[in-house]
Amino acid sequence: MKKDREIKSVIFNNHKKQLLILYTSGHGVNVHYRSLGIKKNIKRAWVDQETRGKSVGIELSDGTIDYMPYDQPLAIIKDPDFLLQSHIELLIAKIKSSLHKRGVSKRYLAQQLNTSDNQIQRLLNPAILNKNLKQLYAIAAILNLDLKVDVQQRKAA
Repeated sequence: MKKDREIKSVIFNNHKKQLLILYTSGHGVNVHYRSLGIKKNIKRAWVDQETRGKSVGIELSDGTIDYMPYDQPLAIIKDPDFLLQSHIELLIAKIKSSLHKRGVSKRYLAQQLNTSDNQIQRLLNPAILNKNLKQLYAIAAILNLDLKVDVQQRKAA
């Protein structure tokens, strides 16, 4: 997912009312103007260099200029890598907050899980997506937290 944090180029098509966002990873994402709240034609679109490729500038036909962050198209299309990264970041942030509030050390966690300090560091690093769910559930139990996986049917568009 980190590879999709920098935008390489952006192409707009007023006929189809679509923006194509190309990331440096080679991943391309098409989003419809409507999903971005754009009702007018686009006059020009560019990769914003001030943010080092982390956003796109958009000038509409009426001269209005707006910016879109790199992750907005990924969220709109519900990109699986983006969603996984977001969920892991949220989960790890909550676990770290609980660790801090309760004064539980990472060394204590390692002892309780019968694993290494390095494994705990990897588990609590949101940049590493490959997680051992059994160990995360064990950490949650130590912290008196409930981990839940929730699957819901999306509402029809």
